[in-house]
Amino acid sequence: MLRRSIPFLFLSLCFLLLPLTASGAIKVGDTVAPFTGTDMNGRQVDLGQVIGKQPIMLIFWASWCPNCKREVPRVNELQEKYGSRGMYFLGINVGFNDSPERARAFMESTGMNYPVLFDKQGTISRQYGVQGVPTIIVTDKSGRVVFKNFGVPEITDENFKQLSQ
Repeated sequence: MLRRSIPFLFLSLCFLLLPLTASGAIKVGDTVAPFTGTDMNGRQVDLGQVIGKQPIMLIFWASWCPNCKREVPRVNELQEKYGSRGMYFLGINVGFNDSPERARAFMESTGMNYPVLFDKQGTISRQYGVQGVPTIIVTDKSGRVVFKNFGVPEITDENFKQLSQ
């Protein structure tokens, strides 16, 4: 059993340390970089079309992450409350030690109500400096990062007004 765990632990450590060497990781105060992709339902996603128009919440996750499972209901609540008021929600499966099939099963079992990209090559995750999951990034309407951390932030109506200006 231990022998099987060693490669997984090694790969996990590499995944966590790789972004530390990446210059240009997104941090609070930066403007998010646009990217495109196809979500798990086959729809095109172009973040460049959203930046500058509405606040954004990016949720980086993996199907094997127990904390990610606990965060889904909180993101769902925020999406239900603020999605119709203009906030854009997008999940990004980091693709590390995961598959589209496992991601889809996770999405169904947790009841995710927001679109998800599968970052098979980890390109977006590296671009955004994701060092672990879940990582949540929130931007204001202009695309400036106001929150980047490992859990879902509290968003009040007053916070939302500020994000939307």
